[in-house]
Amino acid sequence: MPGPAPDPERARRRVLWMNLLFAAGLALVLPWFAAGVLAHWWGPAKGTLWSSHHAYGVRTFWFGLLGMLAPVAAPVVGVPLLVIVWLWCAARMVRAFLAWDRGDWIMDPGRFV
Repeated sequence: MPGPAPDPERARRRVLWMNLLFAAGLALVLPWFAAGVLAHWWGPAKGTLWSSHHAYGVRTFWFGLLGMLAPVAAPVVGVPLLVIVWLWCAARMVRAFLAWDRGDWIMDPGRFV
């Protein structure tokens, strides 16, 4: 027997917190990790448009994390790559905030940008 349907307003608030933490994580690393942990802990609100926001945030977290580790693996190319990854994450956060504000789905959350 399926569980109760997810509350769309609660899912909307969770997505907002996740996006705010990701945005703060562009300046500080700790909120970035907090957003990633919360995104995985809360899980997607299946059956609501906020599930697309969740998938988008989780993908941003993992690719951003890989990009943050680039300077450790290859310092010469890692620093420029870190700048590119930061800009990519910032662009994804702008897209996420705009979709959240409009209350729209994020079409194709697996898309690169």
